[in-house]
Amino acid sequence: MTAAISLSKLGYRLGDDTEIFTALTASIPASLVGLVGDNGIGKSTLARIIAGQLRPSAGSVTGAEDAVYIDQLLPHTDLSVASTLGISEIRSALSKALAGDADFADLDVIGDDWDIEERALSALADLGLTLDAAALDRRLSTFSGGQAMRIGLARAALAGDRWLILDEPSNNLDEVGRRRLASLLRDRTGPTLVISHDRALLAEVTTIVEMTDQLRIYGGDFDDYERMVAAEEEAKLAHLVDAKKSLAIEKRQRIELETKLARADRKAAKDKENKRRPKIVMNGLTDFAQKSAAKRRGDKADDEEAARSSVRTAKDALRRDSSIRLDLPETVIHSAKRVLEVSGPVLEQPRTIVGPERIRLTGANGSGKSTMLSAIAGRYDTGAPINELFPDLTFTVPVSSGFLDQQYRLPPTLTVMEAVREDNPGLGPHRVHEVLAAMGLRAGRTEQLCSTLSGGERFRVALAKSLLQNPAPQLLILDEPGNNLDLSSLTALVTALDGFGGAMIVITHDDRLAEELRLDVEWDIREFLLPEQVEGDEQVDGDRNEFEEASHARS
Repeated sequence: MTAAISLSKLGYRLGDDTEIFTALTASIPASLVGLVGDNGIGKSTLARIIAGQLRPSAGSVTGAEDAVYIDQLLPHTDLSVASTLGISEIRSALSKALAGDADFADLDVIGDDWDIEERALSALADLGLTLDAAALDRRLSTFSGGQAMRIGLARAALAGDRWLILDEPSNNLDEVGRRRLASLLRDRTGPTLVISHDRALLAEVTTIVEMTDQLRIYGGDFDDYERMVAAEEEAKLAHLVDAKKSLAIEKRQRIELETKLARADRKAAKDKENKRRPKIVMNGLTDFAQKSAAKRRGDKADDEEAARSSVRTAKDALRRDSSIRLDLPETVIHSAKRVLEVSGPVLEQPRTIVGPERIRLTGANGSGKSTMLSAIAGRYDTGAPINELFPDLTFTVPVSSGFLDQQYRLPPTLTVMEAVREDNPGLGPHRVHEVLAAMGLRAGRTEQLCSTLSGGERFRVALAKSLLQNPAPQLLILDEPGNNLDLSSLTALVTALDGFGGAMIVITHDDRLAEELRLDVEWDIREFLLPEQVEGDEQVDGDRNEFEEASHARS
């Protein structure tokens, strides 16, 4: 039976001595476990240490020596399909064996895996991606983001009983892909650690591990975790109320003491003035009274400061909600203003966005959604086959637009502040801080190099840069904005974009996020494709009927 993962005083520092985390100690049970925590807290770093891809600066990890790790950045790598599936070495040995050139070392590599290509292709097909053996040499960068993640999940399906570590596995997956991911996890016999912000996926787990400055283990799924956290917060709020009451009592007692001492001082002064006692006695009494009063004042000040410290501690124990509603008046657009028009012979009539409409672009992985957003944004430098997919379509955008693709491109050698102001040097630093705070970026990050940011942090900086461009965008184009965002950042994103007054066109497979962003109108990508593209491209999705059934179920 696979062992639990044991972490003992685990720490990790970057080369510049930046501390990512320190002294993490926990036992992660050998089950289906969800790892949650804020962006930048070190979840991916921890996962790579557990999988043996990074060496910790301190402490130790046991129990996951042969773990299989699936990176969230797979869609942006240049690995081959075979390398991603972990079968390159076996394929090379098989090739030698078939040519009659294999030695004993090659046979050891092959072991019982003579059918590894067939099993790999079958695993891909089960996840909706039908490939042939030649495609195993293709680079992941030639696939869509969703297809690349399905290839990663096929590697997960081949992991057997070993620990499987998945970093944001539902990123880029369409609705069908997410269902297949959930099924894969339910059917696994080996333990799994899933880093995710996907609330539907986290509903499948049996344990939640929350990462802050420590690791806390919560039994149950995400709903159970939220209930336990809510109960903890209620208890903390009650403690804060009690601490505030104690502080109020200490303040009142200090005022009462000061009143009593002042009254005693006035009486002593009057007695001295009236010479009711000998001078030497009066001076002695005065000295004693002053020392006594000073001690009582000091004791009461200490009591009040202790009560005030208890209030601060109780406040610090509460979870912070960093959501701030942004005021973006420059983005407001008139309700009759035409923002986008898509026209061409494939359409019975032009499709338009008028005024501050919010559109959700839907479709299966690989069907061309991201390519269409690139075309709308006028980004023909992305390598997307725009002219091949949409040869007869015209995209007209008569307003300023902001575009965020899935790469979150930022200049790596610039600081966050420099990157946001790069195209708008007249922008004040205070405004940058305000918008980044609304994006949920932690304080002190503005002087950090963009190359050191996590995926979620890059997204927030890129979004801030887009919102603060000059002229301000009146059409915001977002490709999978929920990818790489932690749960609190998703809330911050929705709250911040409440202040955006223009139109939006968004790709997201997260129904809850779509509802929260008020994406009330859906455009199906198939409406913009030629009939032969919709019917003949099996690479778009391995199971078109299943996708259509999911779409009907959602509507």
